[in-house]
Amino acid sequence: MGGFGGGLSLNDETDYGLCFACGPRNECGLRLRFERNGDTVTTSCTTSDRHQGFPGVLHGGVVSALLDEVMSRVSVVEGRWSSTARIEVRFRRPIPIGAAVKAVARKTGERRGFVEVEARILLPDGSVAAEAAGTFAPVPDDRLAQMSAGYPRLSREWMVNRG
Repeated sequence: MGGFGGGLSLNDETDYGLCFACGPRNECGLRLRFERNGDTVTTSCTTSDRHQGFPGVLHGGVVSALLDEVMSRVSVVEGRWSSTARIEVRFRRPIPIGAAVKAVARKTGERRGFVEVEARILLPDGSVAAEAAGTFAPVPDDRLAQMSAGYPRLSREWMVNRG
């Protein structure tokens, strides 16, 4: 998949691939794939019993991870990686195991270099299961270079158009 602003891709197709939320090589992870739709970033997944909390219900930590990951992709559309500085999640309805859910995020503002984002998870009937607001801090180039040092393809992806 082609990259967006600055050449970054919304999806990990590198030699890393181990992120819990988006890593295609993480067998225990969510293996999320992202798309840009106008001013939003979306992802979909079908919940699994290996990610449940209470019997038959998706664990709240996994719900939070899904919201966090889709929100983090908003800055990627603008050509920069960011990490979570703050996230607030509101759980509206339980997400049943086996449900195909959709997560949608959009930028709401920017303050002092931090990107402000909101997101929601929709159940198959369109109702909101959870929503979040988050603040994301840009990751400095030297930190990106340090984290990707053992992964040449990841490093090339992250350091595209950088000095």
